[in-house]
Amino acid sequence: MTERRSRGDGGLHWDETRQRWIASVTVGYTPAGKRIVKKASGRTKTAAMKKLKEIIRDYEDGLLVSSTGYTVADAV
Repeated sequence: MTERRSRGDGGLHWDETRQRWIASVTVGYTPAGKRIVKKASGRTKTAAMKKLKEIIRDYEDGLLVSSTGYTVADAV
């Protein structure tokens, strides 16, 4: 049996429909209490793990990019 990952280490799971490994990590919460989850994918488990480590490293370095959506409210 595998060990449970530590809190804040993110996770990996296999997505059968996409045929890819999905890496996800919670990086914070919105003011409404909804989780902010960053995701990445890779064809192999190793590739997905590398992307997960990059996301965690960027988060710890303070390089977390906010929402990429540019809305009308932002323009006004």
